[in-house]
Amino acid sequence: MVSQNMTWIKYPSQELIKIEDIIWSQNIISRFMHIYFALFVPTSLVAGTFNLITFIKGHSQLGKLDLYLLDLTVTNLLITLFSFTAITRPDYIPTTNLSCGVLSFFFNICYFNAQYIQIAMFYTFLFQDYLPCLRAAILIQKPLGHLGLVFACAFSSSLGGAILLGTASSLSDSALCQVDPLAAWPEYEIVKFSLGFGLALSIEVVFFILLIGKLARRRARPQKDDARAHLIILTITLIMFACRLFYNIMLLNRARLKLGRDNGSPRDELIMNIAELVLFGESCADSLAVLFLHNPCKVALIQSLRNLTKRCRKEEEIHHSISI
Repeated sequence: MVSQNMTWIKYPSQELIKIEDIIWSQNIISRFMHIYFALFVPTSLVAGTFNLITFIKGHSQLGKLDLYLLDLTVTNLLITLFSFTAITRPDYIPTTNLSCGVLSFFFNICYFNAQYIQIAMFYTFLFQDYLPCLRAAILIQKPLGHLGLVFACAFSSSLGGAILLGTASSLSDSALCQVDPLAAWPEYEIVKFSLGFGLALSIEVVFFILLIGKLARRRARPQKDDARAHLIILTITLIMFACRLFYNIMLLNRARLKLGRDNGSPRDELIMNIAELVLFGESCADSLAVLFLHNPCKVALIQSLRNLTKRCRKEEEIHHSISI
């Protein structure tokens, strides 16, 4: 890897050129930030925490799907917490290259982990019996073994991204930071797109083709539990694809600008920040999907609402009797 000097790059909003465009873009992103932190963050934290508590309470009866969704729930909660790094928008966090690299490294572990969990769920619940050749090729059969392999892949991918940040020789220098540092080499965005979206998308396309063939050959109707597992896996897949497509397009656009030694326009910066919020919003959508589609979480939610209703009615009756 040839070392590249990225000291020339700046955020368009820091160049103080086209002041009117900068003011307009900052007003827009501020409104998006208010909406995200007012609606999506609380919803994600509440839904994710509720799902986590439900899984912990039923830890003795966790099945394969429960373990995958538990891992995904923890990952989504961490991504929601990482989204607080964007609370300073339209400004950025002033820190050092070392601190920014550490932030990016741990965020990317969560980013890749969520994507690879989805692929593992695809294989385990849709194709393990359909593809005996793959089943024989994979030695790790237990869900915890799969999760360990997923984490190892996510860690390795994140480590590769950290190497491509290109700040090893200037760790103590000051920098404006976000989860994907602006001053990273263009190879960083390309590798992140390839490992975190392009590769996964290719595998998913193959899986969808095989799924169509599997459904066409199947004569008996799938069992109820299998149908629920298929529904939640496909829902999470569609959520991830929709949220990550926009973000990865903007990652590639940023790499294109870097290769042309172009800082871009305030509009480019605005769209990149919006894409980052859409990526963070994925964790909220995933948590809601698990809450409403995964039966143990759904049952726990209904039971909690019933208990809350009974308690409110009981307190109302006590208050009414005292007033009489």
